[in-house]
Amino acid sequence: MPIFFNLILIFLQIYILAIFLSLSGYLFKKGFVNHKYKQRFEEDGLHGFIIIGFISVLLNFFAPLNLIYNSIIFLIITIVAVKFNFFKNDKKEILKKSFIVTCISFLIIIYSTVNRPDAWLYHLPYSNILNEHKIILGVANIHDRFAHISIFQYISSFFYNYLFLYNGLLIPISLVGAFFFLFVYNEFKKNFFLKIATTYSYFNFLILILSLYAFNRYSEYGNDAQSHFFYFFFTILTLKYLLVEKNIDIIKELSFISIFIFFTKPTFIVVLLIPFFLFLNLKKKKDFLKSKSLIFCYIFFIIWLIKNIFTTGCLVYPFNFTCNDNILWKVNSLKENTLINEAWSKGWPDQKEFKTFNKSEFIKDFNWIETWINNHFLFVFEKILPVIIFFIVNFLLFYLSKSLKKNLYNKNLIYLFIFNFCFLLLWFLKFPVYRLGISQIFLTIILFFYLTFFRNLDSNKIFLFYRYFNFFIIFVVITVLSKNLIRIYDNRLNTVMPNILYNDKKNKQITKLYDDQNNFTHYTPKNNDLCGYSISPCSQSKNINLRVKTIFDYKIYYMNNLEN
Repeated sequence: MPIFFNLILIFLQIYILAIFLSLSGYLFKKGFVNHKYKQRFEEDGLHGFIIIGFISVLLNFFAPLNLIYNSIIFLIITIVAVKFNFFKNDKKEILKKSFIVTCISFLIIIYSTVNRPDAWLYHLPYSNILNEHKIILGVANIHDRFAHISIFQYISSFFYNYLFLYNGLLIPISLVGAFFFLFVYNEFKKNFFLKIATTYSYFNFLILILSLYAFNRYSEYGNDAQSHFFYFFFTILTLKYLLVEKNIDIIKELSFISIFIFFTKPTFIVVLLIPFFLFLNLKKKKDFLKSKSLIFCYIFFIIWLIKNIFTTGCLVYPFNFTCNDNILWKVNSLKENTLINEAWSKGWPDQKEFKTFNKSEFIKDFNWIETWINNHFLFVFEKILPVIIFFIVNFLLFYLSKSLKKNLYNKNLIYLFIFNFCFLLLWFLKFPVYRLGISQIFLTIILFFYLTFFRNLDSNKIFLFYRYFNFFIIFVVITVLSKNLIRIYDNRLNTVMPNILYNDKKNKQITKLYDDQNNFTHYTPKNNDLCGYSISPCSQSKNINLRVKTIFDYKIYYMNNLEN
């Protein structure tokens, strides 16, 4: 296909998918939050990921997420949205915003690469499993990384249908950032001149700038960026509740968003505490407890935990205390996997004399601190230094323009700062890798500067800075746009869409593995290649103890040493 027509096709696919996600979120909020809800395109788009995640996880218990099932459900959701008048909303607004979101997503994704090597190692291989198989019990025994799956593997697999084909596996991730950027900008713009919401608006400005700075490359998204985007989204709604309007509908949203974030990264489980604390201070507790949104949260949470048990033998992997040793297919390498992940996160391979400490010794008693400071900390510092300079410049701007006055502390924001600081401390003590702690780092910095300086902003004088804030946003957007255009030009000889196949090969370098009873277990690539989206189930692991059997048409993978 000529490149021009291919680009047009991709643009149209993104455009349709953006509208679909927004209408899905619209139906979700109308059904589970407030039946009088009015359409908000970009916010609905973010909520669309939540309901599609729920549908895809539930469906996979009974069937593979293949072309036929995905296409049928896609069509049904669209028809329901028509019935519930999604397209009777402001059509010009829908078309305009979907075009903006599409342009952002399009420029992020074309001529990019997938998140390497993780996408080829386990993201895409797991998506392939979801497309070709209903839920596989003990699938994490095929490859231990399959235990670390994000709900976004399910969401991406859902969009593999007759309309998007393989592009459906790649587009959704780019749309998370596109919806988020537009949502935050609109929250900044529409609240800035409302005196009660000026501080909230300024928070949105800061989060937008930092998000554009941190997340402007598709190849860096992987499974991490989505969790940070949604944690920023969650924090913005929390700030809206604390600073602008104490609306019970916001607590409903925070409840299922916090669960969704946890499903993207188990380390974000602590975020579930915030809706709980807000609920404790809620006057109309009975209204919340009887709400459809809470019922949805319960069902979604239980389904995900059951899915975890089926795939790993644990309620929440990798928390060992949630695992049951009596489950046949339980991942039996959990302790070793957890040890390896933590040791590598803290820089075990970076020791001056390799293996001065073994992995267990390295992570104990802060033996890792010196190595981490001399290596990865320098990378973290390099990343956050421009952010700190940006905040200092902001402070000087307000100080020199005499836009500061003495204001009282908002105790709720103090609590939010303490929470984020503790969350950041947890990241530092367990997995201090920059990509795993971006939102915690930046939100802690934002709240620190707020409590130190920005709480003293004079809301009357800050109105004068609106044009400068807008100018700076435009400057950052142009910088990010230029960066992506340069990348597109440099990669113009590559494939238009990120390559889902390792080395552009589908099945040529794949071999079959069998257990000692001559039962086929899985495919494995040759020559130290990675699986990519080739054929399923595929893994680099060649564990000779892996076994497979079928019960009631469900495959069960387990290790021989666990068999009774």
